[in-house]
Amino acid sequence: MTFDIHYKYGLVMIKAGSANYKLVGSNYNQNDSYLSTIDFKTNPFFDKIFKMRDTLSSQMTINLLPLYHVRSVYEGHYHFREEMFINKFTKNHSEIRLIRKSGEILKIDTILTANTESYDMLNLIHLIRSFDYSQTASQQARNATAFVGRDKIPVIVRYEGQSVVEKSETLKYKTYKIALDFADEAFTESKSAIEVWVSDDENRIPIKIRAKLRIGAVEIYLSSWKNLKHPFDSEIKIPVR
Repeated sequence: MTFDIHYKYGLVMIKAGSANYKLVGSNYNQNDSYLSTIDFKTNPFFDKIFKMRDTLSSQMTINLLPLYHVRSVYEGHYHFREEMFINKFTKNHSEIRLIRKSGEILKIDTILTANTESYDMLNLIHLIRSFDYSQTASQQARNATAFVGRDKIPVIVRYEGQSVVEKSETLKYKTYKIALDFADEAFTESKSAIEVWVSDDENRIPIKIRAKLRIGAVEIYLSSWKNLKHPFDSEIKIPVR
C-alpha cells in the first residue's frame, strides 16, 4: 500500500510526503511470522524545511503478537537505529529490551516494562486491524502501552463506529473509525490524539489516519494498493454524470 502524507495548519493543507507499506510472510527465530515495513519520506519541497527518511519494521507471530521492532530515523541531521526485542508479552505485563545506536556509538541499552499489553507504533496499527468489529460495539475501551524510544505512553483504544471517508466526488470508502487517546506531549491533546479509519471489509486496511500534533496536524490517505487477500468491498465508486 502507498499513502499520501499531508500537513495541515489551520485551513491550509500541503502534501508533505509519502509512505510505502508492505506485509509479507517471514520467519523469526525459526518460527513462522509476519514482517511488516513502512517507510516515510518528505517530498522535495518539505526536504528544504525538514528532510525525513524514516523506516519502521516489525516482526509479529501469525497470531499478530509483537516479537521485534526496528526504527531507523533520518530526520535532518538526527540519525539513529533502534531495536526493540519483546521479551515478555501478556495482557498484564510486558517487557522489552531497547537498544539504540547512532552510527557505531551505543546510546541506549535498557529494559522497559509495563503492566499492560504493549506495542510499537506499527504493531499498534495491526492490533486495530485485527479487531472483531462484529463484537466491538459491546466491548469496553482497550488499554495498552505504546513504546516509542524510552517513552512508555499509555494508550486507550476506542471504537467510534462506522463512518464514510470521501476521497473525491466519485470515490468513497465504508470504514470503521478508531480513536487512540495518548498521554504524550507530542500531541496537542490526549483524547483522540490519533484517529484511524480502516476499511469496512475483511482486509481492514487503513484508509485514513489523522494525528493531532503540537503544531498543526498530519493526515495520511491511502493512494494505491495491490495483492489484497480479500475483495475490496468497502470501496464505493460513484459514476460520473
